[in-house]
Amino acid sequence: MNSTRDEFIYSLMGFKKAMAIFSSECEIHMSELAILKTIIDNCGSKCTGANLDVQDVQNKLQITKPAVSYILNSLEKKNYIKREIDAKDRRKLSIYATPKGQTAAAESDKTFNQTWDTLLERFGEEDMLCLIELLNRLNDICADFDQDRLCNKKD
Repeated sequence: MNSTRDEFIYSLMGFKKAMAIFSSECEIHMSELAILKTIIDNCGSKCTGANLDVQDVQNKLQITKPAVSYILNSLEKKNYIKREIDAKDRRKLSIYATPKGQTAAAESDKTFNQTWDTLLERFGEEDMLCLIELLNRLNDICADFDQDRLCNKKD
């Protein structure tokens, strides 16, 4: 058995627990919060609707288009967002946060920030920056694996 491989697997499993801390402390999951905040940031509080750049969200969150759709459906079921046909271009959807969604985002963001501050204080900013860099490298490598698999399936 490769002990480095085993340690990596155990670390990933532990990391899932670390990620769960953020979601369990907040009213909504991190991915929901990220998309809801994107909608609010792109639209503002008095917006009647904005077109969400799904490709941008996919890249930012490193998730698939079906995952974005699933999250949007979840947010809509919770009455955090509304989707309507865009009045200017009927081929597009306008998406906006409801008052309930704006409140949920604000509360979850506040809780997330408190958890983040504690984590950063205990972990240290320098170590956090190093971890972020390493995680980004790992994500890039994993994205290459995904691309390689897609290319091999076409052969």
